[in-house]
Amino acid sequence: MLPNWVIREKTIKELYEGRVNSIEEKRGRKLLVDKLIKACPVCKRTYESVNPNKNYGKSIMYYKVGHIPTYGKEKVVCEKCK
Repeated sequence: MLPNWVIREKTIKELYEGRVNSIEEKRGRKLLVDKLIKACPVCKRTYESVNPNKNYGKSIMYYKVGHIPTYGKEKVVCEKCK
């Protein structure tokens, strides 16, 4: 017989399959921020693509070095460093 915690974890996994965990940071979005924000290995800044029509004058928003941790972010060279 399986322990109770195994059954509980399996049930929770089935209930929330495909949904975003509410504990993780989403900033009011459906997608996780860690999947949207990229880290540039050249300039060490983090950046994300944003909709230029919504309160942003540009299509890519850059963050200062150290403002957002780069741990776990996809490493992609940004447009300014290319």
